[in-house]
Amino acid sequence: MSEPTPTEITGPNGTGAGTAAVHPQRRIDRVLDHAFTAELPSIPLTVLRERRAEASAEESDLSYLRRVLHGRLDIIAAECARRAGGDQSPLVARLAEILADAPSSRVASARHLGLGGESTDGEYRAAMESRLRELAVPDLTACSDRTLRDTAAALSVCEREVSDLRRRVQGVADACAADLARRYREGEAAIDDLLAAD
Repeated sequence: MSEPTPTEITGPNGTGAGTAAVHPQRRIDRVLDHAFTAELPSIPLTVLRERRAEASAEESDLSYLRRVLHGRLDIIAAECARRAGGDQSPLVARLAEILADAPSSRVASARHLGLGGESTDGEYRAAMESRLRELAVPDLTACSDRTLRDTAAALSVCEREVSDLRRRVQGVADACAADLARRYREGEAAIDDLLAAD
């Protein structure tokens, strides 16, 4: 079974995934199109930089969405644990602790990723944020256990989708960065050109 494309996951604007593969309109579809990295060693340096920038911007969007989803899931998990333990104290007093990032065991990327707003947000992020407006964390003081479980299940579906796409986009960004590094290493491009472009 083939891996679903972002167009298949979120619903295409055109007639199907085949249309998106030929003329992808969304940034994420362009980045994940096979043609985006198929001929990296032979494309002009300016085009390679543009593709690296597109992939990095999409990775930044996906990383932002993933943090939002993890935050909501952490809040719901903490509320479920509070109820199961019979704790009567309000959860709001622990929000800073709940939302604090735990140390990651994963080797961090050397690429700089913004927190959002540094460049134009992609279409996928806009669509996912629209979906998330319908999946807000419910009123913890009034909602039922079932509502918490249902909301967590729906958020988990979104988190798996975003995390999968982020992993794939990271691979594209890494491929663009690797070919750019190769060009500098082998003398196909000059560091002065990079500094001038940046």
